[in-house]
Amino acid sequence: MEQGHTVVAASNEAGRTFIRLLLYKQLPVAALTNNKKEAKLLEQIGVPDILHVRTTHTKEVSAPAFPIRRLMIFESSLPLTCQYLLLTARWSVKTIMVITSARHPEAVYKSLGASCVVYSQTGEVGFLLSRLND
Repeated sequence: MEQGHTVVAASNEAGRTFIRLLLYKQLPVAALTNNKKEAKLLEQIGVPDILHVRTTHTKEVSAPAFPIRRLMIFESSLPLTCQYLLLTARWSVKTIMVITSARHPEAVYKSLGASCVVYSQTGEVGFLLSRLND
């Protein structure tokens, strides 16, 4: 089975907690961010690969050199999540998952390329680890 990275846009604590879980399980992980403060925080928790993107320039983002198996975007805002989906649209990714606490954006996210939208009021999504072997 092809091994690829799980890229996580962790703009909130739920996303960072999930990254910590991936690191604990020693799964290949990278982070997607659009700001230096968040990048520093991700470095501090031990993320080995951080993809810095400019969300104002959606045509300037190229895919990383390593293979990506799945992209997980933890929603902090509708506009930022949409920008991340637009930025990564040309990447070869098997699964693009958006984790949100709101039900209204599902159609928007799917129209922008999300494979699935997961609802979580608490942000606890450790159960998704079992899906990472799909």
